[in-house]
Order: sequence, then C-alpha cells, then structure tokens
Amino acid sequence: MTPREPAVLVMPFTPLTPGEDTRLFAIGMGQELTSNLFRFGGFRLYTSPPNGSSAKGDEASQPGRPLGASYVVRGSVQTSAEEVQVTTTVFNAENDEIVWMRTYARPFDPQSLMNVQRELASEIATVVGQSYGVVRNDIRADPPRNMESYLCVLRAQAYRSTFRRVDFDPAMQCLQQTVQRDPQYSDAWAMLGWLHLDAGRLGYSSDGNPQTEYGKALEATSRAIALQPNNPLALKALASAYHFTGRYADSDRISHLTIDLNPNDPDILAQFGWRLAIRGNFSEGVPMLKRAIERTMHPPGWYFHFVAVDLYLKGEYKQMLDVAETASLRDSGFSQLLIAIANTELGRRDATQTALKGMSRYKALADDPAGFLRRNGAADQVVDALMTGLRKAQALVAS
Repeated sequence: MTPREPAVLVMPFTPLTPGEDTRLFAIGMGQELTSNLFRFGGFRLYTSPPNGSSAKGDEASQPGRPLGASYVVRGSVQTSAEEVQVTTTVFNAENDEIVWMRTYARPFDPQSLMNVQRELASEIATVVGQSYGVVRNDIRADPPRNMESYLCVLRAQAYRSTFRRVDFDPAMQCLQQTVQRDPQYSDAWAMLGWLHLDAGRLGYSSDGNPQTEYGKALEATSRAIALQPNNPLALKALASAYHFTGRYADSDRISHLTIDLNPNDPDILAQFGWRLAIRGNFSEGVPMLKRAIERTMHPPGWYFHFVAVDLYLKGEYKQMLDVAETASLRDSGFSQLLIAIANTELGRRDATQTALKGMSRYKALADDPAGFLRRNGAADQVVDALMTGLRKAQALVAS
C-alpha cells in the first residue's frame, strides 16, 4: 500500500421497510458489497459488522474519523412484493459532503440483487480509487434459483454473526432444505458446512459426536468447491473443515490460496491467523489477527482471543486483560475465561470471580473447558496453559 491510497469505511446497510426479510437483505447487501469491494486495489478498506455498535458514542456519530478514513459508504434497503430498492451514498469523511450517490430499483430476484452488488462495487471503487480501481479477481457466484434459497443463506450468515443457539436450528433446517431444492447453489453448501462445524465445536450436535459433524462439514464444503472452485465463501469453509478434521496441511494450503485470491479481506486473515494460533503457531497467527483487527472498525471478539492468549504465554497480563476486555464487548464466554485468568495473575479476586460467573453462562465452554478447546483444534500447549490458568483462577476465588 502506498501512503496516498485512500481509506474507505463501509457501514452496515439500514433496512427501511419493516420485516425480517428486509433486515436480512440489508445485512446481505452490506456484506456482499464489501466482499466485492475487496476485489479491487487502490484503496484501503475497513469494515464494520452488521450489528456493529461502538462502545463510544462519538465513534458512532462520526464513524470514519477514528480510522482516518477518507470516505464512508452508507446504504439503505427498501423492499416490496415486486422489487428491491437500494440506495448507496459515499461521503467525504472530513466534511460529510456527498461524493457520490446512486439508487437502484431491481426486480425481486437473486440475480438482480447480485448484479446490483457488483455494479455498486465497481462504481464505488472507481469513485474512491479513481484510476487505481482495478479488479484483481472477478469472481462471480452463480445465483440460486429463487429468493427463498437466497434468504436462507442470508439467515445463516446472520446467525454466524452472533452464534446464538436459538438461531442455529432454524438456519440449519433451512439450509438442509435449500441444498435439496437448489443443489447447484454453492453458497448454500458452504454455509451448510459452516453450520456443521458449529454443531460440532459448539456442542450443538444432536448426537453429541463432533467428529460426525466435522465429516459432514467436509462433505458439504467439498461439494461447494466442486460447484464453484474459486468461491471465497466455500474456500474459507473448506479450510476450516480441513482444520477441524485434523488435515492441517490441507487447511493451510487452502488458506494461502484464499488469501492469494483476495488479499484484502480481513476475515480471511483472521480465520487463518486464528487456526494457526490455536494450533500453537503464534508467531505467524498473531500478526495475521492484528492485521485483520486493524482493517475492521468493530472486530468480532474472536479476532482478539489468541492475541490475548499469546500475551498470557509471554507473561504480559495487563495487556492480556486489556485485549480480553475489548473482545468481551462483542463476545461470549471465552473472553470471560481469559479475563478471569488475567485478573488472577494480577491478584484481583473480585474481578476474577465476576468473570468466572460470566463464563459459567456459556454451557459448551463451562461444562468442559478442555474438551471445548480440543474440539476447536487446540494444541496441547494451549490447552495445558489455559487449564492451568483456569485452575489458578478457581483456587483464588475459593480461597
């Protein structure tokens, strides 16, 4: 990157029509626009998650400035029975002036929506990158046959932004129906693979056997790749499936391929960095995680977890606590485990007790912490270190 490249912040799209479908369309439009923009060079792209709310109110009112962004992209979605209307505006982050605005009204079908996403990305890249707006990889996903299939994938992606148990079963059921109804839809097979991985690693499996779920995940993601070999969503899912089935060399190979295809995507970097770090390769994994964090305005909590674990292993407990507390703003139980361990090392009994209580609310982790880590592919050194820290925390609270 050259110093003159402008920085662009893409905010979540706003649904202007009531209803769950419009909410999902808005989430999907923002995410897919971002994915398409990642294919271009000439500018530095920052993202914010669909439900990204800032811990600081001033960041919410002026989202571009904390990152030194040159441009902020905002959008809205309205739907009717016949069409979807998408309005997108690019603002100058310094003075809030409108640089570019476009409204698209398209028929209510997946192909039209995907065309809009690509058109928007191309036009925005030209506006903010000017002559540098060159497509690196023009990867075009095949559309599903109907809106029901497209909505199902959006629903599954919305679930994966929170991993809430209550949303898992409906998402899994609709994906299973979608791949039967629309068996050529690569994204649906990829998302089905992701959910099978979640079923195993988060304890959502009905038979309690994570390896069965991991095998199903590998089968589904392999099918997605067979349908569309360069589908970024499918490649990311396949790399994870290889990781959870213990095929680490294959996982790393696919991860490198995915980065080569789309080197600007922070989620690709974060996933690869997380997998490397949990296997004990902190020297390669943590820099990837930090790069992903730097390119995301409100990173998911899991981006930070193994940055904190690395600090713990280095004995840097105050920094570990700061990172773990940042993760906990948008996260679940694992952050509380890390907060408890850090506070124990700092001699803070009350804070340790509070964190352990918070961790206890997350059943998959609290019932069997070591098993939870191993289901996620953690190396013995990682499991042993964290379990030692947890035992110390429990002993401090019991004293």
